[in-house]
Amino acid sequence: MESCIGVEQDLDKALSKFTTLNDHTNTALQDLINQVEEVRKEVARQPHNATLTQAQSILVAELAADIKHQVFQISTDHRELHATVSRVGKSIDRHFISDYASVAPKAESFCNEVNRPIMEQAIAQHLYRQGLEDVGDTFVAEAKITPVERTCTFALLQRCAAALCEGDPSLALDWVEKRADELRHSSLPFTLHRMQALKLAREAGVGAAILYARAQFPAHAARHERALQAAVCALAWCTQHAPPAPRQYRHLLDLKALGAEAAELFIVEACSLLHLAPLSPLAGAVLAGARVLPALHDIKAKMTHPHVIAAWSDDELPLEVDLGEDGGGYHSVFACPILRQQASEHNPPMRLLCGHVISRDALNKLAVGVKLKCPYCPMEQSPSEARQIYFS
Repeated sequence: MESCIGVEQDLDKALSKFTTLNDHTNTALQDLINQVEEVRKEVARQPHNATLTQAQSILVAELAADIKHQVFQISTDHRELHATVSRVGKSIDRHFISDYASVAPKAESFCNEVNRPIMEQAIAQHLYRQGLEDVGDTFVAEAKITPVERTCTFALLQRCAAALCEGDPSLALDWVEKRADELRHSSLPFTLHRMQALKLAREAGVGAAILYARAQFPAHAARHERALQAAVCALAWCTQHAPPAPRQYRHLLDLKALGAEAAELFIVEACSLLHLAPLSPLAGAVLAGARVLPALHDIKAKMTHPHVIAAWSDDELPLEVDLGEDGGGYHSVFACPILRQQASEHNPPMRLLCGHVISRDALNKLAVGVKLKCPYCPMEQSPSEARQIYFS
């Protein structure tokens, strides 16, 4: 999630700059067009084949210079925009790792005599749970694996959820009505009846929706009073010539968005009632792997870094540890801002007279005879005036 946010921020910057440049370019071009039209009208007042006056010549020259300047400025802004767009690609490369092969299990581990049958069973079970029974049957037949329980119950749940996402709660309502006693403490029945009432308001009119609401809503009024009131008020915007609905009712009038929420609740409640896992073993393994792989990759990258390998024999941790608000902040090592290297006993940090700190190697490289110019400020000094500092 943090990676997505990082890329999104860079993308927003690029889009903002693109919009600003687009508006500025359009305005500049329109101004140039207006100036050209004015000059054309001025020149058109002259008799045919007549020589331009001195004032007109100056006006045309100024216009040509202005056009040349604007073209140069637009070209420069376009180059800067290209750099901003390039940073988005670099941000994607920086935030997302395309190769997880170094930390992912080897493919051969799924193909041995012990794991292959388990993997095939998991794939077949996942296909059946997703309602892809024909695909599952073909897979079982062609792979010649042990027959798998078809779990038609879960396939039915998937069909109900898919219908809800399309804005049709009828299948889910039939399933719920058969288990009304077991779901009497659940919010699922009211959610589906509310969706059905709003669907009727769109298809059969507000009158039919009110009749349905009077028949179904009283049983849920005590537990869902505020939601029921909002649903009834939303019916006022289901008429043919109704104005745009206020913000607080718009989500109730979008049947597909309402259906997606209902489908998620339906799967959770139904699986809980039937003692089924919401995810198949294959889907659960993929979800867990997607979450853990980035962390494993980050750890492996840190552990294989040259500076970390040496840290195991020293008093330095290979990974950063967050000590919290009360833990304080510590710097166990110093990294030279010039050479980008960590300080050591042979290359300690050195404080210059101006207060800036660099490594001894950087000090020696920057020194010219008996003079040293600080890389961060204009102060000149002697290399011998630098003093070694210590972190305790």
